[in-house]
Amino acid sequence: MVDYVFYPISLEDILNIEKWTYDGYLKKILMEPYHINFACSGKYKGPDFCDGFSVHLGKELFGLFEYYHRNDFVEIGLAINPKYIGKGYSKSFIEAGISFLKQYFSYQKDYICLTVDKENLQAYKAYLKSGFFVVNEFEDEILMRKNI
Repeated sequence: MVDYVFYPISLEDILNIEKWTYDGYLKKILMEPYHINFACSGKYKGPDFCDGFSVHLGKELFGLFEYYHRNDFVEIGLAINPKYIGKGYSKSFIEAGISFLKQYFSYQKDYICLTVDKENLQAYKAYLKSGFFVVNEFEDEILMRKNI
């Protein structure tokens, strides 16, 4: 089992994640909302005022996990440090994020959702392998759900 450690996102983590670059569809992670929301509220909140957490593996910044609190469920967003992409970490990272959600937020619903861009095939395949299934398809995105 991989030992991921979740921390509320800090400015240092935001600045480091902004430096990540990827090959393929996704080139960079959008971190600007964290700066904007901090300027307005004094809190490091992500897009749609989500709760962002930096995830560490040992002393290394491994990933970003975001929790979007919708009306009756949580939607997740995540990113893995490019140096770990394609090395088999996706499933354990997603499971760790779900476990953290249940514990930290006392989440008791029996499912979570996420949205993936149709062109991001690598992420889409990782989500399928992690037990997500397609709920709805839109012009550019796919809404997926996982029963937990």
